[in-house]
Amino acid sequence: MICTPASRSQEVGLALGAQAGERRMREVIVNDGGFGHFRRAAETPFNLVYEAKP
Repeated sequence: MICTPASRSQEVGLALGAQAGERRMREVIVNDGGFGHFRRAAETPFNLVYEAKP
């Protein structure tokens, strides 16, 4: 109830939230964020953990 509204209030305002999905996260982190490496590092029934490196 706070992450998405807080993001929307910022200049960039991506509001990715918890439902952004791996494809969109990859786009933002690698393409827009300048990282060269992105992978799913871990996964549980409730969480996805991504690794991003320059």
